[in-house]
Amino acid sequence: MSVAVRLTAVVTDENVWPWLRDDTTLADHGVDARFVPLDDTGRLARELAAADACVSVFFPAEPARHAGNRLRFLQITAAGTDHIAWPELPATITVANAFGHGRSVAEHVLMTVLASRRHLLWRDARLRQGHWHTRLVDPDAPTFRNLPGTTVGIVGLGHVGRSVAHLCTAVGMRPVGIRRSATARTTDDPDFAWTDGPHALPGLLQESDVLVLACPLDDSTRHMIGAPELDLLGPDGLLVNVGRGGLVQEESLYDALRSGRLGAAALDVWTTPAAADPTPASPLPFHTLTNVIMTPHCSATAEDTYRDRAREVADNLCRLSTDRPPRNVVRAGGQGAVTRR
Repeated sequence: MSVAVRLTAVVTDENVWPWLRDDTTLADHGVDARFVPLDDTGRLARELAAADACVSVFFPAEPARHAGNRLRFLQITAAGTDHIAWPELPATITVANAFGHGRSVAEHVLMTVLASRRHLLWRDARLRQGHWHTRLVDPDAPTFRNLPGTTVGIVGLGHVGRSVAHLCTAVGMRPVGIRRSATARTTDDPDFAWTDGPHALPGLLQESDVLVLACPLDDSTRHMIGAPELDLLGPDGLLVNVGRGGLVQEESLYDALRSGRLGAAALDVWTTPAAADPTPASPLPFHTLTNVIMTPHCSATAEDTYRDRAREVADNLCRLSTDRPPRNVVRAGGQGAVTRR
């Protein structure tokens, strides 16, 4: 027996849509979910005017202005909410985010640490040209260290930071971390050798062989890593950024890598937005540096991520349809300010 529609949801995220389309629990709870491409602006405006909820990874100004009086819930299919046009979004709309990406990002971090430490991309490129840079035949070929004993400093101890710590521990690395809310060092966290607050960043940098940025971008974290911080990480240090490009002063990072003041970097996020057409990742020539691994903001895009996010989204839509509060609320409807991003 069919259940009467209690909630209409417009879905613009094509990555979670296949999982939502096939999720029978939505219909069982009276949720009518329909896919509308974000760039189909005319249809999206009409659908939003009659919808109770919207599921999207981006929510720019135009759809925000078309949100009807009936729209009461915006589900962002990512952890970051910096792609929302907050000024145009009515304060009556509740906003929630989604996760499911911790393991995918953590595996990316581990992959880039190994690739960087073993000079993987450089060796691959040179061998394609016929050059055998191995100690078997070349006494000047670089050596490398195995992972056990490596200290990994993690900035941001949310889903991603903790997943990174789990994998680090599994392969013998030693994770230490800083979180926004901490005020003093503690050693009672089973995932970390120690954790502390933002004031401990200089000490974390001095102690770390690898620095992983996994925190949100806001006024308190923007450009938190500049020339002084990179110098503390040092010529043997590796910076892995899976948070946001704006966490790092891009010019300082390029200069440190080019000069050798920083050993290497693995960058999955950039200040330049991802684009469908060919677009340089940065106005600076990072692509000319052999001590940089460049990836196009893909660390979270495992199939497992979209499946798990779709489950979180479906659960929230079902909760709304039965008048239960959603999970992972970033801003409760009726509040004018964002409480957490």
